[in-house]
Amino acid sequence: SRGMMHVPRADAVFFPGCALLTYDPALLQRMMHLLRREEPGLALAAGCCGQPTKYLEPDRFEPRTNKLRSLFRKRGVQRIYTACPNCTRLLSALDCARVIPVWETLNRIAAPEDVFNQNGTAVALHDPCPVRQDRAQQDAVRALLKKANVAVTEFPRNRGETVCCGNIAMLRATDPAKSAAIRTGRLHELPPELRVTSYCAGCVDAFRSEGRDSA
Repeated sequence: SRGMMHVPRADAVFFPGCALLTYDPALLQRMMHLLRREEPGLALAAGCCGQPTKYLEPDRFEPRTNKLRSLFRKRGVQRIYTACPNCTRLLSALDCARVIPVWETLNRIAAPEDVFNQNGTAVALHDPCPVRQDRAQQDAVRALLKKANVAVTEFPRNRGETVCCGNIAMLRATDPAKSAAIRTGRLHELPPELRVTSYCAGCVDAFRSEGRDSA
């Protein structure tokens, strides 16, 4: 689908990923506004990294990957800012541009007044499994939540020991029962009234599918 492979001509693009693209337009606009302090010419690449294709239609994955790599090169993209850990992995594998997760950049350029004050709202922070070994991203997200005056509760298993949301390798589509079992097991680690947040829109959506207050 051309709609899921839109790459504008720009030195730097923000590639939020298909899950975040459906989340909240105002949030995307705010992130773009802040990121343009770092990259004034930043453009939006409204596409999918190809993870669904990789696991649901593997025969089509390589041609799709080659097409996406070609698009980035033709559009002159040098830097890709990502908000999705799966996008970070797959786009890094294209080896055609520098891939930069947004969290460290946002933490560096955003002052407390740039983020909405949550007035001590309590949330449980879920670390996505693709960033288990990425301490810098983990720290940056926690610093951003502190700036937003969020009271963070840690899962018993977090950071390098975090547990999957149940959607690894498109498991929600290929084995829904197993996916739900992983997800509910994760949610049972904390009281049911506690809101869950994450820096992966796919994880947030997965927990919402179990009726959990997630954002």
